[in-house]
Amino acid sequence: MTTDRTHHRPSHVLILGAGPAGLGAAYELSRHDVPCTVVDKNDIPGGLSRTLTYQGFRFDVGPHRFYTKNETVNRFWHEVLGPDFIRVPRLTRIYYRDRFFHYPLKPLNALAGLGVGRSAAAFASYLHARLFQRRLEAKSYEEWITIHFGRRLYEAFFKTYTEKVWGIPCSQIGAEWAAQRIRGLNLWQAVKDALFGNSGRIRTLTNHFHYPRHGAGMLYEKLTDSIRKAGNEVHFNTRVEAITREGNVVTGVRCSGGRNFAVGPAAHVLSSIPLTEFVADLTPPPPAGILDAAGRMRYRDHITVNLLYHGENPFPDNWIYVHSPDVRMARLTNYANFSPGMAPSPEDHGLGVEYFCFREDAIWQMNNDDLIRLAVEELSRMRLIKPKNVRGGFVIRENDSYPVYYTGFRPCYDTLKQYAQSLANVQMIGRGGMFKYNNQDHATLSGILAARNLLGESHDPWEINAEDEYLEEHRGDSSPTK
Repeated sequence: MTTDRTHHRPSHVLILGAGPAGLGAAYELSRHDVPCTVVDKNDIPGGLSRTLTYQGFRFDVGPHRFYTKNETVNRFWHEVLGPDFIRVPRLTRIYYRDRFFHYPLKPLNALAGLGVGRSAAAFASYLHARLFQRRLEAKSYEEWITIHFGRRLYEAFFKTYTEKVWGIPCSQIGAEWAAQRIRGLNLWQAVKDALFGNSGRIRTLTNHFHYPRHGAGMLYEKLTDSIRKAGNEVHFNTRVEAITREGNVVTGVRCSGGRNFAVGPAAHVLSSIPLTEFVADLTPPPPAGILDAAGRMRYRDHITVNLLYHGENPFPDNWIYVHSPDVRMARLTNYANFSPGMAPSPEDHGLGVEYFCFREDAIWQMNNDDLIRLAVEELSRMRLIKPKNVRGGFVIRENDSYPVYYTGFRPCYDTLKQYAQSLANVQMIGRGGMFKYNNQDHATLSGILAARNLLGESHDPWEINAEDEYLEEHRGDSSPTK
């Protein structure tokens, strides 16, 4: 599907958000000498993909694996980063019942971890599901996983982690979430690949990925420099406060710090800020039905406790999925295993401990010192670190990180999407702007294609990741990775 938004070169483009989508769009426009201005609420570029520096350590806002099947994005990454785009060996495991399981599944490892009895029960449950339930129609994530993998595997390797991440029972998460994220992970194929080698079809099994030498944010820092060198502006610490409109045309954006941006008749807006926030900021407000739909949609919030660890490398993984219900953390990252440039010395390791929540949850209300103590205590209980080797830490709180695909969200989503598409001089881009759980490469591509629309091409960024094969063959998990 394509869209025919405009074929007239804009006089100016205002871009809301300096993450992968916003900076991807600004870079593309700058290459074609189109004037643009980018505004972002943070003090550094990258959005959810930014990298923070603290006492010589570098931390992303959660782990970022650079992997794509899209050649446009692949060329873009290599063009911007050059020799700083390094190849990284991948090791990812699941922590469950005080044991580690290779991810993707390796049958002998799983057998040893679960034990013969639990493994036999899980396999029997899988066979029963495939023989007697495969034709059932799933309405929830829980039903979809149970039908495709059996209840025992669902309870061991899906339920606890997924509910930690999304904060609602799996029975209330839409089946479309599982279909999008997991459908290409065929258990029989995983077993064959583990025993006889990767066939190459299921791309989840790739053993390497790319990564910027100094963190994901390095890409966005380089993009910001290029955009400014082209004569365009990027403003940080600039939060959108109001978006004025006349009918279906946006005419201006008021931001914090006294910055006001007029949107003239030949100008255009690309927005990657949360779709619900964009709608709420409109003045005059949109119809009540639009506001009601926005009020019913939710984003999941995110806390990362970043620890400075000195000593022997505590674990070899890039990141670990924590399925154990005994701890509150959901994911754990060792940035030194992404790149040596992420830590000041070989004895130093930056550990990122992630907690997913809503802002009204008690964990969001905890002070930073208590959160650091919680992370250290949980890691110690998991026997992964020696608490005495933790030399400090800090906390990142991120609002509106992940769109929640609860059962029944689709009518509200369709209502907002249709309304956004009715705005004549606006295109929504990125994960937040389109309320689509897309990866970093999808977000970047949405910005590039939206920019190309303004240059006379015709694309529909909403259709990115609509093709089943794109994620299914190289992801096969229900977790937020960027």
